Amino acid sequence: MSTCAMMSVAQAASSVMAASAGKAQSARRMSGRNCFGGGVEVVAVAGRSRRRRAAVVATGAVMAASDAAVEVARAEDKWIAGSIERCAVGAGVQALREQGMTQLAHARVPTSRVEEWRFTDLAPLATAQPVAADPAAAAAVDATPWTLSAADTSRIVLVDGVYCPEKSNLSGVKGGGIQVGMLSAGVTPMAAGALGAQTAQRGGFLVSLNAVMASDAVVVNVPAGARLETPLHIVQLSTAAHAAGAAGLSSSAPRVVVVLGEGAEASLVEEFAAAPGVALDAPYWHNGVCELVLEKGAKLTHTMVQSQSRAAVHTRATLLTQAEESVYALAEVNLGGRLGRHDLGVKQLGARTETRLACFNLAGAGQCIDLHSSVVLDHEEGKTDQVHKCIVSASTGKGVFDGNVQVNRQAQRTAAGQISRNLLLVPKATVNVKPNLQIVADDVVCTHGCTVSDLEEEALFYIQSRGLSPAIARSLLVAGFGLEIVSKIGSKDLKERVALLVRASLDRDNVKLAA
Repeated sequence: MSTCAMMSVAQAASSVMAASAGKAQSARRMSGRNCFGGGVEVVAVAGRSRRRRAAVVATGAVMAASDAAVEVARAEDKWIAGSIERCAVGAGVQALREQGMTQLAHARVPTSRVEEWRFTDLAPLATAQPVAADPAAAAAVDATPWTLSAADTSRIVLVDGVYCPEKSNLSGVKGGGIQVGMLSAGVTPMAAGALGAQTAQRGGFLVSLNAVMASDAVVVNVPAGARLETPLHIVQLSTAAHAAGAAGLSSSAPRVVVVLGEGAEASLVEEFAAAPGVALDAPYWHNGVCELVLEKGAKLTHTMVQSQSRAAVHTRATLLTQAEESVYALAEVNLGGRLGRHDLGVKQLGARTETRLACFNLAGAGQCIDLHSSVVLDHEEGKTDQVHKCIVSASTGKGVFDGNVQVNRQAQRTAAGQISRNLLLVPKATVNVKPNLQIVADDVVCTHGCTVSDLEEEALFYIQSRGLSPAIARSLLVAGFGLEIVSKIGSKDLKERVALLVRASLDRDNVKLAA
């Protein structure tokens, strides 16, 4: 790391700790006012020595709680400052790093008291000590298991967030002014503010950490009227390795920026996984961010498959803006990580946009798989359709869905649909579902719904009536539950890979599928 970069990171850590001291003093002053005011009020009303003593005791208890809260805040700030110091290696992306430092100086580690994190525990991350992944580990990684026949010449491989040119092949990406490359190599987003603008407005705590930790960014530019002929395949692998002598949770922070000009078309496929040789229970942290910009009439098909190790922490934010008449279609499958969290934000910037979101989550033993989505519609005649499906296959597994579709006053003649279907295969399996449709406009067609259940007895009876055993009937229904989402994946070899991953995950929780 250069001297300037080291000083910058050190200053960031210092600013976080300085802000912590200020916040602690502010918290004490506020608590003191509350406690003093409460004590005076109780004494004034009671007017007796017994109640005066009770007020003093209550005041002391609240002061003790206040001191405990201050200590928690200091511990959180120490964790943030330490993570910055250990993970923000190299020069980084300067504009992003400065943005993230400013935001983290006043940030708090989310807890269950924060509504957006009410059902998702960050303890696997907050109790760990994140350290930068070892860049030397990338050389030994074999990325060939993650190939697509349709994207052999349009493939980018990132190992622990770092671009590996020798494992990538972009020879098929050419013509029409299309650019795919790294920010550090001089490829910059063709839309002003595409890098960092959305995260500055709609990002959260983890996005700010990504801004500080990111060492580079993948940039994809598809100019107006151009079409990316083959899918762009971005493979993101994690090694769980950290530099010698640096104990802690190996961490990476990939960044992707995609800009589609007016009338442009592209298909983006992202895969997230542990590198070959990484143990099934190896812990590491993948903290990714993707910013998407669709200009007027642009069309993007987006596929994501997340199959990290079961001890990993996978956090991802996908932020999208859609201009007039643009189309965005997402199909995602998540089945890895002790904690897997996807924050998806879509904002409509023009009329007649179309947004299709499809998600299949599979949570096994000890896993929490979480999707938080937000779709904001501010213009007329938009269409949005969201389908969320989740299977929880173990008593210690948990699925979380918080989907918010906001239809504002100017979004007249909007058609919005949202459905969440959840399948609990064993007793004590847990799913927390919060579909949320907010409608201010008065000329709309909007629906939403949610189901949480085991397999339907009627469906089981129907299959068994065809001569199949109860075990086979059950396995067929489980296998078919996520088929609606998996069928939206365009690549045949990726569909087959997903089918094997789902089967392996269910087998690990002793849920057997028929051959």
